[in-house]
Amino acid sequence: MIRARFMLMEECMRHMGIDFRLPAVEPVTDLRNVDLLGWLDPRQAAKSGYVQAGRSPDEMTGIPSYSVTDDEFYVLEGKVRRYHGRTVPPGGCMAKADALLNRGARGVTPADAGKRFDEDEVPRFVDSATDLAYKDPRIAAAEREWSDCMRSEGFDYRSTVHAVGDRRWAATVNDDSIGHTPKPRGTKPEIDTAVADARCRAETGYTDVRREVVAEAENRIIGRNRARLDVIRSLNQARLANSAKVLDGTLTLSW
Repeated sequence: MIRARFMLMEECMRHMGIDFRLPAVEPVTDLRNVDLLGWLDPRQAAKSGYVQAGRSPDEMTGIPSYSVTDDEFYVLEGKVRRYHGRTVPPGGCMAKADALLNRGARGVTPADAGKRFDEDEVPRFVDSATDLAYKDPRIAAAEREWSDCMRSEGFDYRSTVHAVGDRRWAATVNDDSIGHTPKPRGTKPEIDTAVADARCRAETGYTDVRREVVAEAENRIIGRNRARLDVIRSLNQARLANSAKVLDGTLTLSW
């Protein structure tokens, strides 16, 4: 879907007289639910403590970072009505591409199908569910049980956040300032703490509790927003089918 969208955006930009190239799309490999579930890889903990491989934009979204000029931005986003004598599509080339991909979505109003697809809408629902879950007393209870387990191992932390954020290894704003030497990572104290942390998360069922609470919260958000999510699902189904046609050349933009 992203590849097809990018192809259409580039085609639209060429029609407007701009030779614009978007980056190649890569598979998404980020394990984003790890954060929601509070899971800590025991193998990684034993190897380097809390040090995790950095996440790059393409790992999380499939889209490497790219830059655009002011003119490209104005035409992509539809911030101008005309460009070098040519009429810019309402909403810009992004909306032009999305309107084609949205075509034929069942149960979707023409107004909804004709506008730019909001890629951040579902993530906002995820954020709402996460906020709801973190207020659940079961997570606080799981943190206390985890803390008791850690204390039995000789570590005194009120929560998993405090262990990960221990000032002996966690970077702070001051640590990132000019002139400060980065803190050593993967030290024995950090590894020992992380290993005990991972073990206590497993023994107390910490991640299982978070999975249960987050799933319940997500279902509550789904229930509250069923109608809108049905629209998004219909749009996604149409966009997937139309994307295949764009990629095989049987569906193109019209002017």
